Amino acid sequence: MRFTPFRFLIGFAAGILLSLQLASAQEAIFLVRHSDPPSTLNLDEILDETPLSESGQQRAKMLAERLKDAGITAIYASQAKRTVETAEPLAKALGLEIVVHSYEDTDGLVQLLRSKHGKDRVLVVGHWSTIPQILKAYGDPKETKIERSAYDNLFIIVPNADHVPTLLHLHY
Repeated sequence: MRFTPFRFLIGFAAGILLSLQLASAQEAIFLVRHSDPPSTLNLDEILDETPLSESGQQRAKMLAERLKDAGITAIYASQAKRTVETAEPLAKALGLEIVVHSYEDTDGLVQLLRSKHGKDRVLVVGHWSTIPQILKAYGDPKETKIERSAYDNLFIIVPNADHVPTLLHLHY
């Protein structure tokens, strides 16, 4: 396996998360936006059925390579085809099913993650509009804004019932 700074950073972050998880028995949530849709479409032309572009498919494979050793045990994506396609390479590599959850029910997703995956590491593939809502629901005090043209954000949340969550914001 070739050394890369990003692989080192993910390994380092996973180690920190594992120690935090063992100490506090709390889950970690890996939160990404879906990969790139076709650049030939205007933003208002992108629908739930819109697939990933070729570069988006490559980015999804890169994400899988980066997260394959992070200990993820569950994967959630919205009903949009591009979120599922973003999650597919990692799901395949880990032998996991992708659970589809409506992007219109962010609160329900957060409740589900808390109740069903209290000690798990979960990947959630969302949208520019849902990622800030999920971060806020987990107690992040900052107002996070995801640009509609940004597809490389990776957030790692370690919830803390008594304090602000531990939050890493990386790019892949």
